[in-house]
Amino acid sequence: MKRILVLSLALCSVGAFAQTAFWNGDTTGDPTMARPLSLTTMSGTTATPYEATPFWVTVSGEYVFEGDGQAANGLTHTDTFILVYSGAFNPATPLVNLIAGDDDFTGAFTLLSGNGDAGFRSSRIALGDSSNFGGAGTGLNLTANNQYYAVMLGFANADFGTYRAAIGGGQGNVNLGVVPEPATMAALGLGVAALLRRRRKSA
Repeated sequence: MKRILVLSLALCSVGAFAQTAFWNGDTTGDPTMARPLSLTTMSGTTATPYEATPFWVTVSGEYVFEGDGQAANGLTHTDTFILVYSGAFNPATPLVNLIAGDDDFTGAFTLLSGNGDAGFRSSRIALGDSSNFGGAGTGLNLTANNQYYAVMLGFANADFGTYRAAIGGGQGNVNLGVVPEPATMAALGLGVAALLRRRRKSA
């Protein structure tokens, strides 16, 4: 599994700063899984390479997940497909905990730079996109401090390669990794409060 994780600050459309998660990866030679066709049915694709990236958000609401493998952007993924799982992800049971998915996306990205491929190398899960599992009215509604997994895979068994991805567009921060234990969350909250008090005193 060859993945480079990058966290970056992005300006949300609501006018406040929220952290968007950006990362690059390569599914070449990775473990394989059978690919879902929808939230309830499987496709005939039985062994496509995949990478699963854990993440969580700090504020409940609608978010956007974009994936891109276009050669024009220096990438090699031949046909992207993206999925999101809630709570847990097990490639042996690909329909369990699956909450969203998308195959192809055409149009302007909102998180990544540039446009989605008119062919097969771009995917996006967002409210209003008719290609999403469940249609345009579904989107990607996430709950704060719940564990999620963003999965990049291919349309067919022979589809793999390098890609870039991003999750954001909501009102909260998107954090790559495992949700901290409650005690750790509390300690982080106390640390932030102490910093704010110190800033007020020095002002």
